[in-house]
Amino acid sequence: MRISSIKYYIREGFYGLLKNSLMTIAAITTVAACIFIVTVSYCLISNLHAMLRQIENDIGIVVFLEDDSNSETINKVSKSLNDIPNVTNVTYISPEEALDSLKEEWEADDILNGFNNQNNPLPSSFEVSIDDIKNQSEVLKNIEKIDGIKKVRNAENATDILLKLNKVLTFVGILGIALLAVISIVIITNTIKISVYNRKTEINIMKYVGATDWFIRWPFIVEGVIMGLIGAAVPIIISWPLYNKCVAMAYEHFSILSNIATFLGGYEIFSRLLPICLLAGVILGVAGSVSSLRKYLQV
Repeated sequence: MRISSIKYYIREGFYGLLKNSLMTIAAITTVAACIFIVTVSYCLISNLHAMLRQIENDIGIVVFLEDDSNSETINKVSKSLNDIPNVTNVTYISPEEALDSLKEEWEADDILNGFNNQNNPLPSSFEVSIDDIKNQSEVLKNIEKIDGIKKVRNAENATDILLKLNKVLTFVGILGIALLAVISIVIITNTIKISVYNRKTEINIMKYVGATDWFIRWPFIVEGVIMGLIGAAVPIIISWPLYNKCVAMAYEHFSILSNIATFLGGYEIFSRLLPICLLAGVILGVAGSVSSLRKYLQV
């Protein structure tokens, strides 16, 4: 493709956008609204996935043994826990280690001064790690079958809520993205159809004198690509600082969140989202442009 042809395509593309400025603004606004909703959905889903990973890695399952458990019972329970499918690691915590950890966590030894290795109310326990948080329910069912266990502490309720919320948001997000993509293509198609209709006589003449279909298509494809890129870039530019502000406000007004989970950083999200959205904008623009020209190229 010659440089002169490229310049012609770009010039004609911008000319078409300016000539139909009202529809151009409508198309860009529609694409921007779609990309903004996609961005919000992606931020929510990404943070939910991150929270699930944090629960999986940080909380896990803690198994408390009966108070009178001896070394034989401890070894038996340890073997049974390791034999459970999807269990990746089992760590034994002695009553002495549990008491020392509690004192360190509370940072108030005076409250626990009355407790020592000879006077320790804490039981022996195991910290159990699993390969995937989705397997937690099945692992818990197997743990309940083991003799010698007094209590099991886990985050099953919180995990179930997050998993269900994650599924709902993922489904709604995919469905919403599909619908918004269709709407964007329709708007871009109608915008370019107006430009094509205004220049249909010119297109017919070009066809009769031997111009190829792609020579006629390229200016309109440039129109679509420009609308798609601007429509994709604007919501990202707005969403990035807005997301950082929202995270800062969440930590400020709900400080307990920092102890439960950590939100993903803005760069971590938008460095991946930016190229995806720009590519989506280009695809929407090209799809709208190509579909609007079929009728007028059949001369």
